[in-house]
Amino acid sequence: MSARWQQLMAQSRLRRYAVAVALPTLIVWAYLGLVATEGYVARAEILIEHDDSATVPSVDLGLLSIGSESDKLDALVVQTYMRSRAMLAELDAELDLRGHFASTDIDPWQRLGAGETAEGFLDYYRGLLETEVDPESFVISVAYTAYDAAFAQAVVAALLRHAEQFVNAISRQMADEKLRFIRQEVDAAQVRLKAATRELIALQRQTDVLSPEQETTAAGQILGGLLAELARQRTELRALQNFLNPDAPEVALTRQKVRALEEQIEDERERLVGADGAGGLNDLWLRYQDAEVNLTLTQEVYKNALASLETTRLDAARKAKFLVALSPPLQPEEAERPRTAYWTLTVFVFLNLVYLVAGLLLATIRDHRE
Repeated sequence: MSARWQQLMAQSRLRRYAVAVALPTLIVWAYLGLVATEGYVARAEILIEHDDSATVPSVDLGLLSIGSESDKLDALVVQTYMRSRAMLAELDAELDLRGHFASTDIDPWQRLGAGETAEGFLDYYRGLLETEVDPESFVISVAYTAYDAAFAQAVVAALLRHAEQFVNAISRQMADEKLRFIRQEVDAAQVRLKAATRELIALQRQTDVLSPEQETTAAGQILGGLLAELARQRTELRALQNFLNPDAPEVALTRQKVRALEEQIEDERERLVGADGAGGLNDLWLRYQDAEVNLTLTQEVYKNALASLETTRLDAARKAKFLVALSPPLQPEEAERPRTAYWTLTVFVFLNLVYLVAGLLLATIRDHRE
Protein backbone atom coordinates (compact mmCIF):
# COMPACT_ATOMS: atom_id res chain seq x y z
CA MET A 1 0.00 0.00 0.00
CA SER A 2 2.85 2.31 0.90
CA ALA A 3 4.65 1.62 -2.39
CA ARG A 4 1.42 2.21 -4.32
CA TRP A 5 0.86 5.51 -2.49
CA GLN A 6 4.39 6.65 -3.24
CA GLN A 7 3.91 5.76 -6.92
CA LEU A 8 0.69 7.80 -7.05
CA MET A 9 2.36 10.73 -5.35
CA ALA A 10 5.25 10.60 -7.80
CA GLN A 11 2.85 10.56 -10.74
CA SER A 12 0.90 13.47 -9.24
CA ARG A 13 4.09 15.52 -8.82
CA LEU A 14 5.09 14.68 -12.37
CA ARG A 15 1.73 15.83 -13.71
CA ARG A 16 1.93 19.04 -11.71
CA TYR A 17 5.45 19.67 -13.01
CA ALA A 18 4.36 19.00 -16.56
CA VAL A 19 1.43 21.42 -16.26
CA ALA A 20 3.30 24.12 -14.34
CA VAL A 21 6.71 23.98 -16.08
CA ALA A 22 7.05 21.66 -19.04
CA LEU A 23 3.85 22.59 -20.89
CA PRO A 24 4.29 26.41 -20.65
CA THR A 25 7.91 26.04 -21.71
CA LEU A 26 6.85 23.92 -24.66
CA ILE A 27 4.21 26.49 -25.63
CA VAL A 28 6.77 29.32 -25.49
CA TRP A 29 9.21 27.28 -27.58
CA ALA A 30 6.52 26.39 -30.11
CA TYR A 31 5.38 30.01 -30.43
CA LEU A 32 8.88 31.45 -30.76
CA GLY A 33 10.19 28.73 -33.01
CA LEU A 34 7.15 28.03 -35.19
CA VAL A 35 4.74 30.97 -35.04
CA ALA A 36 6.59 34.19 -34.16
CA THR A 37 7.58 36.36 -37.10
CA GLU A 38 11.31 36.81 -37.52
CA GLY A 39 12.61 40.29 -36.70
CA TYR A 40 15.57 41.97 -38.41
CA VAL A 41 17.66 44.54 -36.57
CA ALA A 42 19.38 47.38 -38.44
CA ARG A 43 22.03 49.35 -36.53
CA ALA A 44 23.94 52.60 -36.89
CA GLU A 45 26.27 54.79 -34.84
CA ILE A 46 26.36 58.57 -35.17
CA LEU A 47 28.20 61.50 -33.63
CA ILE A 48 27.22 65.17 -33.52
CA GLU A 49 30.17 67.19 -34.80
CA HIS A 50 30.85 70.94 -34.79
CA ASP A 51 32.20 73.34 -37.37
CA ASP A 52 34.92 74.83 -35.14
CA SER A 53 35.44 77.76 -37.51
CA ALA A 54 31.89 78.92 -36.85
CA THR A 55 31.02 81.13 -33.95
CA VAL A 56 27.31 80.47 -33.99
CA PRO A 57 26.32 79.49 -30.44
CA SER A 58 25.39 75.99 -29.69
CA VAL A 59 21.89 74.29 -28.20
CA ASP A 60 22.99 75.58 -25.93
CA LEU A 61 19.85 73.54 -28.34
CA GLY A 62 21.17 77.11 -26.87
CA LEU A 63 20.38 74.89 -29.84
CA LEU A 64 25.12 71.28 -30.41
CA SER A 65 33.69 69.03 -29.22
CA ILE A 66 34.09 65.51 -27.73
CA GLY A 67 33.77 65.20 -23.96
CA SER A 68 32.02 68.48 -23.14
CA GLU A 69 28.71 69.07 -21.43
CA SER A 70 27.45 70.67 -24.66
CA ASP A 71 28.13 67.42 -26.56
CA LYS A 72 26.32 65.42 -23.90
CA LEU A 73 23.31 67.71 -24.09
CA ASP A 74 23.29 67.57 -27.90
CA ALA A 75 23.40 63.77 -27.90
CA LEU A 76 20.60 63.50 -25.32
CA VAL A 77 18.44 65.95 -27.25
CA VAL A 78 18.86 63.96 -30.47
CA GLN A 79 18.16 60.70 -28.60
CA THR A 80 14.98 62.18 -27.16
CA TYR A 81 13.89 63.45 -30.57
CA MET A 82 14.39 59.99 -32.10
CA ARG A 83 11.96 58.55 -29.56
CA SER A 84 9.45 61.38 -29.89
CA ARG A 85 6.01 61.45 -31.42
CA ALA A 86 7.25 64.04 -33.94
CA MET A 87 9.84 61.59 -35.28
CA LEU A 88 7.23 58.81 -35.42
CA ALA A 89 4.94 61.06 -37.46
CA GLU A 90 7.78 61.81 -39.91
CA LEU A 91 8.64 58.12 -40.31
CA ASP A 92 5.03 57.06 -40.65
CA ALA A 93 4.40 59.67 -43.33
CA GLU A 94 7.49 58.60 -45.26
CA LEU A 95 7.54 54.80 -44.78
CA ASP A 96 4.00 53.92 -43.59
CA LEU A 97 5.15 52.31 -40.34
CA ARG A 98 1.61 51.64 -39.21
CA GLY A 99 0.85 49.74 -42.40
CA HIS A 100 4.01 47.64 -42.10
CA PHE A 101 3.50 46.62 -38.48
CA ALA A 102 -0.25 46.04 -38.90
CA SER A 103 0.35 43.60 -41.78
CA THR A 104 -1.25 40.17 -41.50
CA ASP A 105 2.14 38.69 -42.38
CA ILE A 106 3.15 39.39 -38.80
CA ASP A 107 1.94 37.00 -36.12
CA PRO A 108 -0.98 38.30 -34.01
CA TRP A 109 1.05 38.57 -30.81
CA GLN A 110 3.59 40.99 -32.35
CA ARG A 111 1.27 42.70 -34.82
CA LEU A 112 0.14 46.30 -34.32
CA GLY A 113 -3.60 46.55 -33.84
CA ALA A 114 -5.44 48.05 -36.79
CA GLY A 115 -7.26 50.54 -34.56
CA GLU A 116 -4.36 51.26 -32.22
CA THR A 117 -4.37 54.74 -30.67
CA ALA A 118 -1.60 57.26 -31.27
CA GLU A 119 -0.25 56.65 -27.76
CA GLY A 120 -0.29 52.89 -28.26
CA PHE A 121 1.43 53.28 -31.62
CA LEU A 122 4.13 55.40 -29.97
CA ASP A 123 4.69 52.78 -27.27
CA TYR A 124 4.89 50.08 -29.97
CA TYR A 125 7.42 52.16 -31.94
CA ARG A 126 9.56 52.79 -28.85
CA GLY A 127 9.49 49.09 -28.01
CA LEU A 128 11.23 48.31 -31.31
CA LEU A 129 13.70 51.22 -31.10
CA GLU A 130 16.92 51.01 -29.08
CA THR A 131 19.01 54.16 -28.54
CA GLU A 132 22.04 54.52 -26.30
CA VAL A 133 24.48 57.39 -25.70
CA ASP A 134 28.07 56.49 -24.80
CA PRO A 135 28.88 58.36 -21.55
CA GLU A 136 32.47 59.13 -22.63
CA SER A 137 32.44 59.75 -26.39
CA PHE A 138 28.71 60.64 -26.65
CA VAL A 139 28.36 58.42 -29.70
CA ILE A 140 24.69 57.61 -30.27
CA SER A 141 23.95 53.96 -31.04
CA VAL A 142 20.66 53.29 -32.85
CA ALA A 143 19.03 49.93 -33.47
CA TYR A 144 15.58 49.25 -34.91
CA THR A 145 13.70 45.99 -35.30
CA ALA A 146 11.35 45.37 -38.23
CA TYR A 147 9.91 42.26 -39.83
CA ASP A 148 11.62 42.87 -43.15
CA ALA A 149 15.39 43.38 -43.52
CA ALA A 150 15.15 46.13 -46.14
CA PHE A 151 12.45 47.92 -44.17
CA ALA A 152 14.58 47.86 -40.99
CA GLN A 153 17.45 49.46 -42.90
CA ALA A 154 15.12 52.07 -44.41
CA VAL A 155 13.75 53.02 -40.98
CA VAL A 156 17.22 53.55 -39.47
CA ALA A 157 18.35 55.54 -42.53
CA ALA A 158 15.26 57.75 -42.21
CA LEU A 159 15.89 58.15 -38.49
CA LEU A 160 19.38 59.50 -39.17
CA ARG A 161 18.20 61.75 -41.98
CA HIS A 162 15.41 63.34 -39.94
CA ALA A 163 17.70 63.67 -36.90
CA GLU A 164 20.21 65.58 -39.04
CA GLN A 165 17.44 67.82 -40.36
CA PHE A 166 16.39 68.46 -36.75
CA VAL A 167 19.97 69.39 -35.74
CA ASN A 168 20.30 71.68 -38.79
CA ALA A 169 16.97 73.35 -38.05
CA ILE A 170 17.92 74.04 -34.44
CA SER A 171 21.34 75.38 -35.48
CA ARG A 172 19.72 77.58 -38.12
CA GLN A 173 17.18 78.90 -35.62
CA MET A 174 19.92 79.79 -33.15
CA ALA A 175 22.00 81.44 -35.91
CA ASP A 176 18.97 83.47 -37.01
CA GLU A 177 18.32 84.56 -33.43
CA LYS A 178 21.91 85.73 -33.04
CA LEU A 179 21.82 87.48 -36.43
CA ARG A 180 18.61 89.26 -35.47
CA PHE A 181 20.17 90.38 -32.17
CA ILE A 182 23.33 91.66 -33.90
CA ARG A 183 21.23 93.57 -36.44
CA GLN A 184 19.35 95.23 -33.61
CA GLU A 185 22.67 96.20 -32.03
CA VAL A 186 23.89 97.64 -35.36
CA ASP A 187 20.69 99.67 -35.74
CA ALA A 188 20.98 100.97 -32.18
CA ALA A 189 24.68 101.86 -32.70
CA GLN A 190 23.79 103.68 -35.92
CA VAL A 191 21.13 105.72 -34.12
CA ARG A 192 23.62 106.65 -31.37
CA LEU A 193 26.25 107.59 -33.99
CA LYS A 194 23.84 109.89 -35.81
CA ALA A 195 22.80 111.49 -32.52
CA ALA A 196 26.43 112.10 -31.52
CA THR A 197 27.18 113.60 -34.93
CA ARG A 198 24.16 115.91 -34.73
CA GLU A 199 25.16 116.95 -31.21
CA LEU A 200 28.65 118.01 -32.33
CA ILE A 201 27.32 119.88 -35.38
CA ALA A 202 24.71 121.66 -33.26
CA LEU A 203 27.41 122.71 -30.80
CA GLN A 204 29.53 124.13 -33.62
CA ARG A 205 26.57 126.09 -35.00
CA GLN A 206 25.56 127.34 -31.57
CA THR A 207 29.01 128.67 -30.64
CA ASP A 208 30.13 129.56 -34.17
CA VAL A 209 33.43 127.86 -33.35
CA LEU A 210 34.83 125.11 -35.53
CA SER A 211 37.75 124.14 -33.31
CA PRO A 212 37.80 125.45 -29.71
CA GLU A 213 41.27 124.00 -29.28
CA GLN A 214 42.67 126.23 -31.99
CA GLU A 215 40.66 129.19 -30.70
CA THR A 216 42.01 128.63 -27.18
CA THR A 217 45.57 128.32 -28.43
CA ALA A 218 45.25 131.51 -30.46
CA ALA A 219 43.67 133.37 -27.53
CA GLY A 220 46.48 132.23 -25.28
CA GLN A 221 49.07 133.44 -27.74
CA ILE A 222 47.30 136.82 -28.06
CA LEU A 223 47.08 137.16 -24.27
CA GLY A 224 50.73 136.30 -23.93
CA GLY A 225 51.67 138.97 -26.50
CA LEU A 226 49.54 141.57 -24.77
CA LEU A 227 51.09 140.80 -21.38
CA ALA A 228 54.56 141.18 -22.85
CA GLU A 229 53.60 144.50 -24.47
CA LEU A 230 52.04 145.67 -21.18
CA ALA A 231 55.24 144.90 -19.30
CA ARG A 232 57.27 146.82 -21.88
CA GLN A 233 54.93 149.84 -21.76
CA ARG A 234 54.97 149.91 -17.95
CA THR A 235 58.77 149.85 -17.97
CA GLU A 236 58.79 152.69 -20.48
CA LEU A 237 56.28 154.65 -18.36
CA ARG A 238 58.46 154.36 -15.26
CA ALA A 239 61.48 155.51 -17.23
CA LEU A 240 59.62 158.57 -18.57
CA GLN A 241 58.31 159.48 -15.13
CA ASN A 242 61.88 159.61 -13.81
CA PHE A 243 62.92 162.59 -15.97
CA LEU A 244 59.61 164.12 -17.21
CA ASN A 245 56.69 165.87 -15.55
CA PRO A 246 53.64 163.70 -14.91
CA ASP A 247 51.67 165.93 -17.27
CA ALA A 248 54.14 165.67 -20.08
CA PRO A 249 52.56 164.49 -23.39
CA GLU A 250 54.91 161.50 -23.64
CA VAL A 251 53.96 160.33 -20.12
CA ALA A 252 50.24 160.81 -20.78
CA LEU A 253 50.45 158.90 -24.07
CA THR A 254 52.32 156.01 -22.51
CA ARG A 255 49.86 155.92 -19.60
CA GLN A 256 46.97 155.68 -22.07
CA LYS A 257 48.72 152.80 -23.83
CA VAL A 258 49.10 150.96 -20.50
CA ARG A 259 45.40 151.43 -19.67
CA ALA A 260 44.36 150.27 -23.13
CA LEU A 261 46.57 147.20 -22.83
CA GLU A 262 45.13 146.40 -19.39
CA GLU A 263 41.57 146.66 -20.72
CA GLN A 264 42.36 144.46 -23.73
CA ILE A 265 44.11 141.90 -21.52
CA GLU A 266 41.03 141.82 -19.27
CA ASP A 267 38.80 141.26 -22.31
CA GLU A 268 41.03 138.45 -23.59
CA ARG A 269 41.10 136.79 -20.16
CA GLU A 270 37.32 136.98 -19.90
CA ARG A 271 37.05 135.52 -23.40
CA LEU A 272 39.42 132.72 -22.46
CA VAL A 273 38.12 131.75 -19.01
CA GLY A 274 34.72 133.49 -19.01
CA ALA A 275 33.09 135.83 -16.58
CA ASP A 276 33.41 134.59 -13.02
CA GLY A 277 35.43 131.63 -14.32
CA ALA A 278 32.65 130.15 -16.49
CA GLY A 279 31.50 130.35 -20.11
CA GLY A 280 34.90 130.89 -21.67
CA LEU A 281 36.84 129.08 -24.35
CA ASN A 282 38.12 126.60 -21.77
CA ASP A 283 34.59 125.47 -20.89
CA LEU A 284 33.69 125.40 -24.56
CA TRP A 285 36.77 123.23 -25.23
CA LEU A 286 35.64 120.78 -22.53
CA ARG A 287 32.16 120.61 -24.08
CA TYR A 288 33.70 119.94 -27.47
CA GLN A 289 35.96 117.25 -26.00
CA ASP A 290 32.95 115.48 -24.45
CA ALA A 291 31.08 115.64 -27.77
CA GLU A 292 34.11 114.41 -29.76
CA VAL A 293 34.82 111.56 -27.31
CA ASN A 294 31.17 110.53 -27.49
CA LEU A 295 31.33 110.63 -31.29
CA THR A 296 34.56 108.57 -31.35
CA LEU A 297 33.11 105.94 -28.99
CA THR A 298 29.90 105.61 -30.98
CA GLN A 299 31.96 105.29 -34.18
CA GLU A 300 33.99 102.43 -32.63
CA VAL A 301 30.85 100.71 -31.34
CA TYR A 302 29.22 101.01 -34.75
CA LYS A 303 32.33 99.70 -36.52
CA ASN A 304 32.59 96.71 -34.16
CA ALA A 305 28.88 95.99 -34.55
CA LEU A 306 29.24 95.96 -38.35
CA ALA A 307 32.23 93.58 -38.10
CA SER A 308 30.27 91.30 -35.77
CA LEU A 309 27.30 91.37 -38.14
CA GLU A 310 29.47 90.35 -41.09
CA THR A 311 31.07 87.52 -39.07
CA THR A 312 27.67 86.30 -37.94
CA ARG A 313 26.38 86.32 -41.51
CA LEU A 314 29.29 84.14 -42.62
CA ASP A 315 28.77 81.79 -39.68
CA ALA A 316 25.05 81.55 -40.36
CA ALA A 317 25.80 80.44 -43.92
CA ARG A 318 27.65 77.39 -42.59
CA LYS A 319 26.33 74.27 -40.91
CA ALA A 320 27.51 74.80 -37.33
CA LYS A 321 26.56 71.23 -36.34
CA PHE A 322 26.08 68.10 -38.34
CA LEU A 323 25.71 64.35 -37.90
CA VAL A 324 28.60 62.04 -38.74
CA ALA A 325 27.58 58.44 -39.46
CA LEU A 326 30.40 56.46 -37.84
CA SER A 327 28.62 53.27 -38.80
CA PRO A 328 25.92 53.72 -41.48
CA PRO A 329 22.85 51.46 -41.43
CA LEU A 330 23.29 48.25 -43.41
CA GLN A 331 20.67 45.73 -44.41
CA PRO A 332 20.75 42.83 -41.92
CA GLU A 333 21.29 39.38 -43.44
CA GLU A 334 20.02 37.26 -40.54
CA ALA A 335 17.04 37.59 -38.24
CA GLU A 336 17.92 38.34 -34.62
CA ARG A 337 14.39 38.08 -33.23
CA PRO A 338 12.84 36.19 -31.63
CA ARG A 339 15.70 34.73 -29.59
CA THR A 340 14.07 31.34 -29.28
CA ALA A 341 16.73 29.49 -27.27
CA TYR A 342 17.34 32.42 -24.92
CA TRP A 343 13.69 33.05 -24.08
CA THR A 344 12.79 29.36 -23.89
CA LEU A 345 15.61 28.75 -21.43
CA THR A 346 14.71 31.89 -19.48
CA VAL A 347 11.07 30.82 -19.14
CA PHE A 348 12.11 27.27 -18.19
CA VAL A 349 14.45 28.46 -15.42
CA PHE A 350 11.92 31.00 -14.14
CA LEU A 351 9.08 28.44 -14.02
CA ASN A 352 11.33 25.94 -12.22
CA LEU A 353 12.14 28.54 -9.59
CA VAL A 354 8.45 29.37 -9.16
CA TYR A 355 7.56 25.66 -8.98
CA LEU A 356 10.28 25.03 -6.37
CA VAL A 357 9.23 27.98 -4.19
CA ALA A 358 5.55 27.02 -4.44
CA GLY A 359 6.37 23.43 -3.48
CA LEU A 360 8.32 24.56 -0.43
CA LEU A 361 5.49 26.84 0.65
CA LEU A 362 2.88 24.08 0.30
CA ALA A 363 5.08 21.62 2.19
CA THR A 364 5.53 24.13 5.00
CA ILE A 365 1.79 24.71 5.23
CA ARG A 366 1.08 20.94 5.39
CA ASP A 367 3.66 20.50 8.13
CA HIS A 368 1.99 23.21 10.21
CA ARG A 369 -1.43 21.61 9.75
CA GLU A 370 -0.18 18.21 10.89
